[in-house]
Amino acid sequence: MTVTMDRYEADWNIVKRGWEAHVLGNARAFRSAEEAIKTFYAEDAKSTDQYLPVFVVVNREGLPVGRIQNGDGVVNFNFRGDRAIEVSRAFTEKNFGAFARGPLPDILYAGMMKYDGDTHMPPNFLVSPSAIEGTVSEYLCHEGVTSFAISETQKYGHVTYFWNGNRSGYVNGTLESYVEIPSDNIEFDKAPRMKAHEITQKTLELLAILSQLS
Repeated sequence: MTVTMDRYEADWNIVKRGWEAHVLGNARAFRSAEEAIKTFYAEDAKSTDQYLPVFVVVNREGLPVGRIQNGDGVVNFNFRGDRAIEVSRAFTEKNFGAFARGPLPDILYAGMMKYDGDTHMPPNFLVSPSAIEGTVSEYLCHEGVTSFAISETQKYGHVTYFWNGNRSGYVNGTLESYVEIPSDNIEFDKAPRMKAHEITQKTLELLAILSQLS
């Protein structure tokens, strides 16, 4: 949850930490993954696998093992697109500005699927995505029904991108409204209610406006 895979641009620092480890080899060094995990748990009894810090495995000379370099092939085996798009952008976009990558390695990068059909991200993929047609949003827009979708950043794409058949943006911007409540950059187990209160309040406001219009 703290390294490499962010979603909906909630926290690009997560991707940055992964990039620095995978590509630059910059992270706390250990001789093995086992040593790293045992050390983290010994240092903090409340540690969990889900939130372990970033680390790299190094050889006897202290050099990172398996760092991504020129000529490598990289395959992202993540099936879902929400946590694969940002890191795919970092590896493939020439004009990337979310964080300083350093020299971009000359590699062949491919995703399990095309994670975003609108932006064609990533350009190379292993399995062609299914064409999803006849979504509920398409049906509602075809019938002239107004609607709004709301969630916090961490789940925003679930009620827009996924809901619309893996398409970014509106089906019909004159009939739909999307509302994003910014998420807090905090572990879910420390704030399990997430933004439920804020989403509820905003939904009530939107319903009140709709009732006045009708």
